[in-house]
Amino acid sequence: MEDSITDKNTEENIVNGLKVAADPADISPEDRKKNVKRLAGAISHALRTSGEVDVRAFGNAAIGKACKALSIAKDFIEETHNLQLSYSPAFLTIQVEGSTLTGIKFCTFTSEKTDDKDLDEVKSVLMVKADPKDIDSQDRRLKVRKLAGAIAHAVEENKECVVRAFGNAAISKACKALSIARGFTATRGPDLYCYNQFIMTKMGDNERTGIAYYVFTNELN
Repeated sequence: MEDSITDKNTEENIVNGLKVAADPADISPEDRKKNVKRLAGAISHALRTSGEVDVRAFGNAAIGKACKALSIAKDFIEETHNLQLSYSPAFLTIQVEGSTLTGIKFCTFTSEKTDDKDLDEVKSVLMVKADPKDIDSQDRRLKVRKLAGAIAHAVEENKECVVRAFGNAAISKACKALSIARGFTATRGPDLYCYNQFIMTKMGDNERTGIAYYVFTNELN
């Protein structure tokens, strides 16, 4: 999947959802943050209006942007309506000029707010590493399926897990693996749900922001 597949630089309202556009590569950090917050506001508005929304993204940059916006929207919804934002990830495909592009659909919904989960207390934690840019496409798919298997196993054993990722490539890989893991868990009956939040880590002298996915199934309910 390419890093930025988009035909314009603004989010597009589509039937039953939002299509996320990747930002231009040369956008300023300040404008990038504004765009993420704007998308988070659109997600929050849709959830307040109908209780659910599909957030659709193609390409690493758009998927990373969607996940960041979902983290912000989660906080918006908690603060304003005392509701919990969660989603089920799924693959979706579109045809563009004779080629098939695969993206991620975040089937996002709200539910009654429960006690905050301390992600540091979750037993199973998986760290996602971005694949080398020159990796063979078959090896890339195998690595995603291996990660999906690890997620499904952790959820089966402990009913929950945390998946941590830094950078758009790793975030996109995590979302693909979560979508596959959802299919794995569905063979046993339960559906897989997620929500995510920002995390920070020190890399050398710099702090880096990433995403932590809390993964669970409806067996917890």
